[in-house]
Amino acid sequence: MPYRLALWSLVALIAAVVLLQRNPVAVDAELIASEGVEITREARADVLVVLDYDAIRQSGPAFSQRDFSAAWINLVEQEFGPVAIATPQTLAASMLDEARVIILTSSVSSDLPPSTLDAVRRRAREGNLVVVERPDGQLREMFSANGRAGLRRAQRITHAEGLDEPYLTQLRQSPVVTEFVGSTSPREGAQTLLSIDGAPVIYALPVGRGHVVTVDFDFGEQLVALQQGRPDEQYRVRPANAQRAPGTADLVADPALLGSDVPYADLLERYIAHGVITRFAPVPAFWAFPGDAQGAVVFLHEDARLGDGGAWMLEYENSRRASSTLLTTVDAGLSKVGAEAIHARGGEVGLLWRFPHPATATYAPDGFGAFQPFERPLSIEEQLDQLRDVLPVNYVRTARSIDGTWSEDWSAPLAALAESNIRLDTSYTVPGQSGYAFGSGLPFLAMSDEGVPLGLRELPIVVPPDRLEGPEFDALLEASAAGHHQVVSVLSDPAAFADYPNVDDFEAWLAKFESVETHGHVVMNALRLDAFQRSRRAGSIRSRIIEETELPAHTRESADRPRHGTIMRLSVEAKERNMSVVVPARIGDHAFIGARSGTRRVGGELMSSEVETLETSLIGLELRQVPLSQGFNTFEFYYD
Repeated sequence: MPYRLALWSLVALIAAVVLLQRNPVAVDAELIASEGVEITREARADVLVVLDYDAIRQSGPAFSQRDFSAAWINLVEQEFGPVAIATPQTLAASMLDEARVIILTSSVSSDLPPSTLDAVRRRAREGNLVVVERPDGQLREMFSANGRAGLRRAQRITHAEGLDEPYLTQLRQSPVVTEFVGSTSPREGAQTLLSIDGAPVIYALPVGRGHVVTVDFDFGEQLVALQQGRPDEQYRVRPANAQRAPGTADLVADPALLGSDVPYADLLERYIAHGVITRFAPVPAFWAFPGDAQGAVVFLHEDARLGDGGAWMLEYENSRRASSTLLTTVDAGLSKVGAEAIHARGGEVGLLWRFPHPATATYAPDGFGAFQPFERPLSIEEQLDQLRDVLPVNYVRTARSIDGTWSEDWSAPLAALAESNIRLDTSYTVPGQSGYAFGSGLPFLAMSDEGVPLGLRELPIVVPPDRLEGPEFDALLEASAAGHHQVVSVLSDPAAFADYPNVDDFEAWLAKFESVETHGHVVMNALRLDAFQRSRRAGSIRSRIIEETELPAHTRESADRPRHGTIMRLSVEAKERNMSVVVPARIGDHAFIGARSGTRRVGGELMSSEVETLETSLIGLELRQVPLSQGFNTFEFYYD
């Protein structure tokens, strides 16, 4: 009996080994996540953002309690370009002295050292702007309303000073998903700019020759929830259908965002930037697109099975002087020859990430030597290594989670992509429904659960494949050209055309290029868009306002009648060609009358050349635009 038992045990073991070899057990994979990047920067910029990463990490722990002060970085980078960023440890007196706009985020606005508080008050008195978010203690006593009514959950925006239609109505219709500080009485002498539920939440107090603007609502939570999505309080994402994995569509903060033709997050950002900040501190900004383009269109194609054939659409795009990004899985069959052909035609190859979920993952055997009883999902790094092996370049910068598959952890997929040095993710989409479901078409800075930037940008898909609902492509372009100035990202499936060739669908796709040109937009692939935005952030802009001064002779109203007004002196470094700068069309009561470039004094004589400016606007707020040469540029803008 012992021998028979041992024999049958051996047979059972061998059978189990053979069975496991032929039918390995699938094991789960963990995402290796980045902890985030504590960004600090001593840039040549007019705007300084001060935040405290220690306070940010210690806030919470619930989502609505988290301090998302780092969202101010996103606002300044998107709306102005370069930004100086300091923490209490890196903040130097010289940074305060050089900034024309100082933003004290909620992470620092309750605990400023007396020396910093004195320096901030002095800078305001000298004619500069200080922005304080939800201040407390001495900062609130000095500049803000009393806040005695406490925190209130916001319902809707009720007023925005200086904003015209249709943007005023659009801002009032914006979903509000945050809290604001209530006060028993307004601050005496302050001007209300934005109200929520009838209470002032952005107001400006004159201080000396400058102003202090109080932002009394949680701007960080509002922006991050609209753009990156709102999880539950434990940062969990719950799918509407418990039988499937979470998807990016489950992140949408408010049902009103579904199918929206208004980029509500960008609308709020732009009102604060150009309707509030530049009202009191007229600062220049890099235009967000190449040349005088009114916006951009990014074409992306995702392919999981055509391989080299997945790039067939690029041939037609090249005939329209355009390029695109092909997102491909590692098992689609893309060859080195195919990848080189895409690269030669100006296209980009990115990763269509097979997310580690049973419905989407690609598995590899795992075990001990020849014994492989398990299988595990290929990690994102392994997928990137396989893709890099066929590319003519050794990097992959763009990715997308296949089918928009997500994890239950709100920021984990983005943190995993950031850890793998992906710069631009395009996973965010709502299947079958176009529009700004995430409040933006622009790449936005992603945040970790702890409120720390991940160093990665998310580019939401505005027009998904097989659109059934939501605004038409032409309508989105028209609204963009009229004032919203967006990136309209279009995702398509090359295999769908191959499986079900339809002349009408193909011609509709080709017609998009005509519409892009008609509405003054430029076509870019995702890599080129990211490179241009990086150049905007890496450039420098410094300006100086001279008020109540005599304007140069060429602006005279008559031979013997000099003009008096305001001069904006501007020094700009453009990191690449085809960049431009915009300035306000008005400074206070003075309207723009002209500009000169290369302004300098030689032997006491003013040497410069007149430059032609273009009229443009953002959400109805008028601007003047001037093209730049690569490198350093100097200008004087005149207002009377």
